[in-house]
Amino acid sequence: MMRGAAMVVVDGIKEFEFNEHGLQKLKELQKGTNWPVVYLIHDDTNLYIGETTSAAARMSQHLKNEEKKNLQVIEIVFDGRFNKSVILDYEQRLIKYCSVDGKFQNILNKNRGQQAIHDYYQRKFYRNQFTVLWQEMLDKKLANNSLEIIENKNIFKFSPYNALNGEQNEVSINIINEIIDSFANDQRGVSLVQGCAGTGKTVLAISIINSLVNAINIDDRLLDIKADTFEDDIDESKRNTLLRLKKYIQTQRGGKAFKIGFVFPMPGIRGTIKNVFKECGNGLVSEMVIGPTDVIKEEYDILFVDESHRLSKRKNLTGYKSFDDVSRFLDLEPTETNQLEWILKSAKHVILFYDKTQSVKSSDISHDEYENTLKKYNYVTNEHILETQMRCEGGDTYLQYIKDVMACRRKERENMENYDFLIFDDVNLLVETVRKKDDEMGLCKTVAGFSWDWKTKQKNKPKDDMSCYDLLVQNGEYDILIENHKYIWNLTNESWVTRQDSHCTIGCIHTTQGYDMNYVGVIFGKEIDYDFNSNSIVIDLENYKDSKVKAGTDKETLKELIINTYTTILARGIKGCYVYAYNKNMQKYLKKFIIPANEVTLEEK
Repeated sequence: MMRGAAMVVVDGIKEFEFNEHGLQKLKELQKGTNWPVVYLIHDDTNLYIGETTSAAARMSQHLKNEEKKNLQVIEIVFDGRFNKSVILDYEQRLIKYCSVDGKFQNILNKNRGQQAIHDYYQRKFYRNQFTVLWQEMLDKKLANNSLEIIENKNIFKFSPYNALNGEQNEVSINIINEIIDSFANDQRGVSLVQGCAGTGKTVLAISIINSLVNAINIDDRLLDIKADTFEDDIDESKRNTLLRLKKYIQTQRGGKAFKIGFVFPMPGIRGTIKNVFKECGNGLVSEMVIGPTDVIKEEYDILFVDESHRLSKRKNLTGYKSFDDVSRFLDLEPTETNQLEWILKSAKHVILFYDKTQSVKSSDISHDEYENTLKKYNYVTNEHILETQMRCEGGDTYLQYIKDVMACRRKERENMENYDFLIFDDVNLLVETVRKKDDEMGLCKTVAGFSWDWKTKQKNKPKDDMSCYDLLVQNGEYDILIENHKYIWNLTNESWVTRQDSHCTIGCIHTTQGYDMNYVGVIFGKEIDYDFNSNSIVIDLENYKDSKVKAGTDKETLKELIINTYTTILARGIKGCYVYAYNKNMQKYLKKFIIPANEVTLEEK
């Protein structure tokens, strides 16, 4: 669509030439000068997205802007039901979806990802209407991909342009100020963020990193607090914090950016985030994403640690040499230290994201060890809590429910609203139902407890196709046998969720922790059962096949780790969770609290 195009009306989207002639046409419209709207200004490769209560006034401002004045078309979304809250929400959603969609090479919004999004009246209705708007954009060739395709991409889930909720936004403001304080006062600091699965810890970390990297690019017009017509709405606290950050970098660091590392203890999710950073650019680079042993390779100013409950001590590791080498490099005794201590010694400010209930291996630092390590260094430490459930559509109610079931605290069943939670008597029906869901919407996988040997483990990482799996099936190889049904474990721990063969293989805790799935199937293995006499979950260590976790670990600790494992994978599904238990008593116990799957319930779903 080029400069001479006539105005076209397509439902709620009206198109104008982005010039003085188009501005005059806009002023002739009743809602062109005094109505809340969302708009898109673009040429073939560049796109700017905004919102305003006066389209004509804002267009006039943009025509004077050096970066935007050569764009060609402005598309304005008019709707008589819009209000300020709706257009702020739509602006953020359009920025995020268009950034991932790829129709336009450059998204020009300087402050994308800095805003906070809040709940508002009839939000659910307007979110549903957004699908209509997106379809109009597809029809007008303003987008390439459906919402479903975009939402299943890792860069969407882990986008630095995610709008934070109010709780996340407040924590991000506090942490940025804590970072500045550490450097301004020349003292080491720790920001400890605690939150259960699905509270948006990883998204928050990426958002803060994005702020730190791009603060220097914030528009100087933000310095004018009275500029209430500024084009990017950011709440005042966030605005002041970002300006403080920019000023500190300019005046105290001579414009030198912070050296930032983002530590992931688990290699699977680490590889995924590396790819996300590489793909999204805008100052984020894959080299930022590192493992714990990498902290000594650079002089870091700031270290973020995702899933810090998975940091290790020197116990039941695959290889001890690298652990010992890093420890000695930092003048630490290997047998008396842990990876958390490495990190505390390797940066001026450390941001830790933590959930003690997601510790699942005996090599993980225990909660007591974690706290003792923090106390040992006595750095200035600020604690933050994330409580709002961002992932699971069952919300906090579902997460607390599965915790209570796994702790044997529930007395009666509670039906989950807005969440598909079923238990299957036929394991293969569960597996095939999840595979059908995967065909329909993607990111639906089955996961099991570690009670079968990994006989098909590959020496080298297989190609991301079906060739390795097909060859194993052709040769009659398998790992898991249940009711004469044979299944194969994940062929690699790295990025399993997004691999082609994940559709047919069975994952484990190590391939899924940190990932979101639309649906998750959970197979309770042979190692976990229920004792009705003692009203307690019991563990059969003979059938628990993770030898590295078992070695040198007492039975009670192992029980806690195994229960943590199942509680964690039960929380992986956004839309639903399907369950099957190998042991009859466990199946009977779970049926007390989960609706049985049958032809009727499956048809309804």
